[in-house]
Amino acid sequence: MVSKTNEKTTLMGMNKAFLWKFFCLISLSQITYICNAQLVTEKRIELELKDAENDEFNVISFGDKGILLLNSRANNFGRKLDINFTKYDTTLSQVWTNSYQPSLLFKLVKYYESESYLYCLFREEEKENITILRLDIATGDYVISESRLLTTMDIDLFSVLKSKALIGGRYNDRPVVEMINLFANTAKVLPEIHSNNVKLNNIQVNEAEGLVYVLLKNSRNCKLFLKVYDYDGKIIGSKTLGEKNKLPLNGRLIQIPNGDYVLAGNYADNCSDYSVGFYTHSLTREEDTKYYDFVDLDNFLSYMPKKRQNRLKTRIKKKNLKGKDFKLRQRLILQDPTENPEGMTIMAEVFYPEYKNYVSNFNSVGRNYRWGDNNYYTYNNFRYTHALILNFDKNGKLIWDSSISLKDLESRTLDHKVQFSVIGDKYILAYPDEGTIKTSIIDRNSETVEELPLELSDENQRVIDTYQSELSAWYGHNFIAYGIQSVRKNTTAYSKHVFYLSKLTYE
Repeated sequence: MVSKTNEKTTLMGMNKAFLWKFFCLISLSQITYICNAQLVTEKRIELELKDAENDEFNVISFGDKGILLLNSRANNFGRKLDINFTKYDTTLSQVWTNSYQPSLLFKLVKYYESESYLYCLFREEEKENITILRLDIATGDYVISESRLLTTMDIDLFSVLKSKALIGGRYNDRPVVEMINLFANTAKVLPEIHSNNVKLNNIQVNEAEGLVYVLLKNSRNCKLFLKVYDYDGKIIGSKTLGEKNKLPLNGRLIQIPNGDYVLAGNYADNCSDYSVGFYTHSLTREEDTKYYDFVDLDNFLSYMPKKRQNRLKTRIKKKNLKGKDFKLRQRLILQDPTENPEGMTIMAEVFYPEYKNYVSNFNSVGRNYRWGDNNYYTYNNFRYTHALILNFDKNGKLIWDSSISLKDLESRTLDHKVQFSVIGDKYILAYPDEGTIKTSIIDRNSETVEELPLELSDENQRVIDTYQSELSAWYGHNFIAYGIQSVRKNTTAYSKHVFYLSKLTYE
């Protein structure tokens, strides 16, 4: 049962203020204990934005090593581009800062982060010339590798495995993946990829075993091809995924608690882009692919109001009685698993796209926030309807599921919006929405227990408008909230635009 509160507490300037309480019920000898938790803001920093400049920000978490802020800055004519890197520790204190100015006509295309480095891929406009910057997260020092692409591809994907960069895209309307040695300055095209009627779906690397996984989608039969390459770019394995009425749309490599590698993603019952469930396929064990239809999940519809749930469940029963399969067609993205006492938990968000035009001097390289463009409000847009909690055992078998409503949360970046922590047998979920952080608490046997808004404001200033706000898991029970706001000090009539970072902690 969802309950709401209108009580709002100012964050900034209050040291560990009491923001909200929740009840977690733990039965022990038929005695119920009450546990308290707090969500507090430890620190907020702001960077003032200038109207004469176009800024784009990417916030990259490195866990307990800190946060990296990547700021691409250009003038209004886009003729001068500066890339600024700033590292903050876990207290949001600046550790180091560094900058890089790419050569004329070079644009930042993609970035990729590993455990200790950030790799930035720059490309000269309409040329094959590329530059790859490797930034050391500990020191802020970087090294530059200059190379050339073997094809005039359109770049879609970028990954790095040790000293090998993997660049994937399209050439002559067919997929291609190049492997570039950052030190030897040599390159090769990975075999068995450049084919007709095939699209590049994903590239992932396995650091521990030195392997490259390439996923390709056949546009004719809609099956998914998995190609496995060794560190030298030689193909060592190939597999086809999909069967009648169960056609994988995508795939993401994850490692489950028992050490096995699993491919997980969405599947459709035809060649549609809309999925009817999700699947898991073991890359370690010889076993059949596991499919989970949305209709078969116990709580896929629990985010809806009761009346709407009942109407839809009635429709499903009527269809089944007539011998017809009722399908719920959705789009969702899966998060990497988190270990729990039972095995692992995966969060998934259900979304649908809204396509609009967007004009910018920058390329989209990740979770980015722009300021200064004339078309700031015009972008590809996504709305998130609800989030799923999927609990698996240690062997990757689904045990139980639950869901919460995101109430058509809006975003112009398609990435994970909901973050969660586990306290006892409770799951605390948090997500940004219109300048606030909303929290929900669920467990295996109940729906959402509580939903409480948390304002991201300063007691000495007022937030006039919030253009974008995001929340990312950081480390432990710590989160980082960030975005672009228009703020005004209480003592002046002057307002300014800022990019802010706020550290939030559950205590």
